Amino acid sequence: MDRLPSILPALALCLLPLAHADTRQPQPCDAALLDSLATQLGQRGWTPPDGRGDGALVAAACKPWPDDPSLSVVTLAYRDGEDGTPAGERNLNWLVAKVDTQSGQLRERHDDYLGEDAALEIDANSLWLDTARYHLAPGVRAFGVVVRSVARGASCPDADANNLLTLVVPDGPRLRPVFATYLYAWTTVKGTSCVTDSDFQSERADLTLGLGPKQAHGYADLVVTAQVRAGWQEPVLRKVSTTVRYDGTRYPFDKFSMFWTREPQP
Repeated sequence: MDRLPSILPALALCLLPLAHADTRQPQPCDAALLDSLATQLGQRGWTPPDGRGDGALVAAACKPWPDDPSLSVVTLAYRDGEDGTPAGERNLNWLVAKVDTQSGQLRERHDDYLGEDAALEIDANSLWLDTARYHLAPGVRAFGVVVRSVARGASCPDADANNLLTLVVPDGPRLRPVFATYLYAWTTVKGTSCVTDSDFQSERADLTLGLGPKQAHGYADLVVTAQVRAGWQEPVLRKVSTTVRYDGTRYPFDKFSMFWTREPQP
């Protein structure tokens, strides 16, 4: 494949790490901006989310767009005004958008749903915007949204994942998702969780995303790197990377990818 112009090789393999949700800087939304967005979305009575996100606006994050100070990127999870479904069972509206910072007018947007279940529950701090330098092609800068679940999940799982990153790119008036992966995952290496005499062992991986030196279908390759540990505070055991190539529509990749794992021990 042809190489991208000189600006992209300069970014090759430049990792763009993401901190865990509890160490990330707050990304609050201005009340006037939220009022404008609520009106455009046919909603009303929004207040900035706090606590467990029990209001109509369950979660929100806003951040200036690095390439243009007159624009901001926003992500919202909200329910319709008459929806009284309890947390953990909601089907929340999910907006990812670029907006005019002053007026709050929507420019480019992606609308979807966040369907809560045993593995996904949203609170006021569940959404976070990643505006690292994802220059995928000349004139195309992606940005990411991380969704962190606060659901308790299964009591004794063999594996789990959280912090789902979705990258979106501009596509006319829309924002189009092109890549998604969980940024944190763990899996059983030996034994069985919750069984004290099984000699249980697990490994966890924290994933980072970078740009590769080549391109396919006009978009830079993505390099996903896992730093693998035996526990929360343990040193890194190994680093494992894999390259994902754009297929003309998206970067095909399993959200819960296990490329970093070893064969389980008996």
